[in-house]
Amino acid sequence: MSTRTSTTRRIITHTGAPSRSGAATIARAPRYRLDVHSPSRRCSVLQAKGDLDMTARAEFASTLGDLAHSGDHVVVDLSEVTFMYSEVASTLADADHIRPGRFHVVAPTRQVRMLLDILAPDLDVTEGDLVGSASAA
Repeated sequence: MSTRTSTTRRIITHTGAPSRSGAATIARAPRYRLDVHSPSRRCSVLQAKGDLDMTARAEFASTLGDLAHSGDHVVVDLSEVTFMYSEVASTLADADHIRPGRFHVVAPTRQVRMLLDILAPDLDVTEGDLVGSASAA
């Protein structure tokens, strides 16, 4: 009997450069966050939040690459992504091409879904919530 465990393996937050307002330096709110956790032994969830812009591409690609080579089924939760740079979408398409059938994207926003439809038309994308998709994996 397998016991269901949830572990967080990697959390990355990019805050961007501080901005100057007069003599005071004001730190910007984080632009993106990547969380990886494993709700079960053979499934990992990559939850992205915020703006996946040019500054997020390298970390997103590295995280996705690590997951692709882990052998796990990977659920990519895009429900809280407010912007996606085209190269980030291409990274998803490339990862799915290298490890077909390992990636499942859930809950992209309308703008992100439109980008994925153009740049990664073969990617497995579900409009629903993460709970139903993760339990199916």
